[in-house]
Amino acid sequence: MQKKCPKCSASFNVTDEDILLLDKLSPVINSKKHSLPAPTLCFSCRLQRRLAFYNSRSIYPRKCDLTGKNIVSIYSPDKPYKVYERREWYGDNWDPFEYGRDFDFNRPFFDQFKELLDSVPHLSLTVLGETVNSEFTNDNLIVKNCYLIFDGERAEDCMYGHTFVGITSCLDFAAAVDCELCYETIHCNNCYNCKYSRYSTNCSDSWFIRDCIGCKNCFGCANLRQKQYCIFNEQKTKEEYEKYLEQFDSTSYKTVQDMINKTNEFFLKYPVKECRGEQNVDVTGNNLNQSKDSKDCFDCNKVQDCHYCTNCLVGAKDCSDIHIWGDSMELCYESCVIGVKTQNLLGCYYVSQGADNILYSMYCSRSVKNLFGCIGLRHKSNCIFNKQYSAEEYEDLAERIVEHMKKTGEWGEFFPSSISGFGYNETMAQTFFPLEKDDAKKLGYSWSEYQSPVEADRTIDASKLPDSTNDIPDDVLNWAIVCTDTGKPFKIIRKELEFYRDHKLPIPRKHPDQRHYDRFAIKNPYHLWDRSCDKCSKEIKTTYAPERPETIFCEECYLKEVY
Repeated sequence: MQKKCPKCSASFNVTDEDILLLDKLSPVINSKKHSLPAPTLCFSCRLQRRLAFYNSRSIYPRKCDLTGKNIVSIYSPDKPYKVYERREWYGDNWDPFEYGRDFDFNRPFFDQFKELLDSVPHLSLTVLGETVNSEFTNDNLIVKNCYLIFDGERAEDCMYGHTFVGITSCLDFAAAVDCELCYETIHCNNCYNCKYSRYSTNCSDSWFIRDCIGCKNCFGCANLRQKQYCIFNEQKTKEEYEKYLEQFDSTSYKTVQDMINKTNEFFLKYPVKECRGEQNVDVTGNNLNQSKDSKDCFDCNKVQDCHYCTNCLVGAKDCSDIHIWGDSMELCYESCVIGVKTQNLLGCYYVSQGADNILYSMYCSRSVKNLFGCIGLRHKSNCIFNKQYSAEEYEDLAERIVEHMKKTGEWGEFFPSSISGFGYNETMAQTFFPLEKDDAKKLGYSWSEYQSPVEADRTIDASKLPDSTNDIPDDVLNWAIVCTDTGKPFKIIRKELEFYRDHKLPIPRKHPDQRHYDRFAIKNPYHLWDRSCDKCSKEIKTTYAPERPETIFCEECYLKEVY
């Protein structure tokens, strides 16, 4: 079925497999299946709509509206909502049922949901479990001694990164799994002491590598397997390699930037695989591992029979249009930030931990079941708009609301971005689909102008910092450094400075937000193009657009090339 996206005008195809999965995902209420319609928006616009709710990394100092204490929150102080510190929010000093209301069949569902959303106290940070000395982090589980890391689980002594599982002493990363002492890495797994590296696995003590597996002591290399002491893909002796490293002044910002440019140019000589990933069967997308029978999924592990899922790192089955999480997640559709033994979710945001049969709800968790249009409930069932019903009452009213939503055109759609509590530029939508302020507003998104003040003894333009870390004084900890790209001031913290000095790395010249955007700009988009293998001419689908300069091989040709 060919369709035209009403938002971006792109044509897209809804396949027979999509229709079959939608049928499988259609909720059953009162013993009747309520079929989900084919999507109205294209995949990219559906993802952008979900991401406009997902503020993972914009955090601010503010007051808790329940206790008056100073807290850190994803809601800036100028937001109109009541915001509770997360321990208070999960506590017993307030009751979500106090905000319950009847459903009005004379009005659209989403308008009424927004009124409920605006009234219920908001959760300050989306953090599960206790953190240790990691106040300035969000969207994570089990972190210790961390600062400005987001979206992941299990980290210690880490700073400035997004998306992680099981990492230690890593800085400035995007998608790091089981890594230690790594810096400026993108999609690295089980790596140790790797710097300025990307798409590499089981590597150690290496600099500027791409698509390497099982390598150590390599510099500026691509597509190597089980190699040691290589420089720009040439084998060297241990002595030659060590001499080269001694001559490379890694403390110099200019030297490192020149090397980044040099290695990027060098990498173009070596082919990349149509789809990055290992141990997959019949999948399309990119950065997939141990997945099966899945279509157009990206940055996912252990997904099966899934369509259009992104950043589901810990497993999913029979899901479509989910961004982030997983872990025993099954039969979920058009949702964002859901996981941990969740099933039969539709149109949900931040719903987790044993949730079953949840429709159009937010911030509900801990063994919830049969909720419709609810916010902030735990250990509850058979509730609609934060009101308790009997099982029979729930089924009857839920069915009536579904029929109403079908008439209003809301059924099967995610929440409209107009009811998001965040400015577009505060959310991950800005990371994946960057917009200028005026363009965002023309498209109906809100925009946040709030900037947290930076306290400092003096301000210095980043371009005026000494080139070498060896010449940076301790007093830099008291300075506000003005980003070379955005003009936004940022600070260096003591633990960070110690890392740069210990590892002989240059002080960054860009604000942490800009470094985050730069890393994600290197990642390929969540989009597939039809191309031909540059070696055998086989038809392939890849995230590399036809006009890009890289040489693209199908998997068979790539494996012959590197092994």
